[in-house]
Amino acid sequence: MKQLSGVGVLDKAALVLNAVEASPASLGDLVTRTGLTRATAHRLAVALEVHRLVGRDPSGRFVPGPRLAAGGAAPLPWALLAAAAPVLAQLRD
Repeated sequence: MKQLSGVGVLDKAALVLNAVEASPASLGDLVTRTGLTRATAHRLAVALEVHRLVGRDPSGRFVPGPRLAAGGAAPLPWALLAAAAPVLAQLRD
């Protein structure tokens, strides 16, 4: 694997993120799409899942995680979330 950034583990994690960006991926799909060993692909996908950069669909396949939504093409509606906070607190109380 060619290192792009000079930080091998980061380059490998980026491969996993690119693989799930295309479409949901089983572990076997990750291995095929990234060229990583099964153990490495699994270890990185699970670590990215802990940080919510990768998630799982109902079938257990790896998909982009919720933290990626904040920086993607469809950013979270921060103004709406801020406006909703007091209303939700009032409803709760």
